[in-house]
Amino acid sequence: MNKILLIFLVIIALAIPAYLFINRPTASEENFSSIDTFQDPLQLSLLDPQNVLINSKGLAAIVTPFAKYKISAVILSKKKYPQKWASIISPLDFALGWGDVSKPENVKNINVRQTMRWYRYKFDAEVTISQSYISTHSSNHHIIPANDNIRKAVLFTKKHDKIVLEGYLVNISGKYKNGNISWRSSHTRTDTGDGSCEILYVTSVKLGTNIYR
Repeated sequence: MNKILLIFLVIIALAIPAYLFINRPTASEENFSSIDTFQDPLQLSLLDPQNVLINSKGLAAIVTPFAKYKISAVILSKKKYPQKWASIISPLDFALGWGDVSKPENVKNINVRQTMRWYRYKFDAEVTISQSYISTHSSNHHIIPANDNIRKAVLFTKKHDKIVLEGYLVNISGKYKNGNISWRSSHTRTDTGDGSCEILYVTSVKLGTNIYR
């Protein structure tokens, strides 16, 4: 093998673990209770919402929470979105499933595809639940991390992980470069089509026994 190539491969082999270590989230505490993916997401209206202001890369956005939100689910699919203004504050989407959708025998037979910040699914004959049940027990979530550790935690996840996300459902308005922007979250888990995705400002993540804040 070419000596220069060998040196290059050694550098890469050493760099990858270092990169993963540096970008690994820091757990703030441990909780050994199991993640119950059979409960419905919890949503509570806010009496005194506090806006969050974000200024980054030409984006000046007002993030307005309207409900506290907690979801325990299985990650059916995840996708990073590196382009456009929305990705400045929401780097990825989770397609999440709960209830009977989260049963292992159903998860492995539900095919999820994410494009253009939407999710679509197909399911095999082995799935024991109806299409309408899947539609009301799964949803696409646009994830807005509250801080860098939360960002690392959500990027650290894998497909089919069980996860607990806590935070706020939000609407977004503002300006990007010379244009106005607007992004509005769904208020319910039973809607479908345009506007049915949840925009979630995440303040806490649980993976396994670790909680990240």
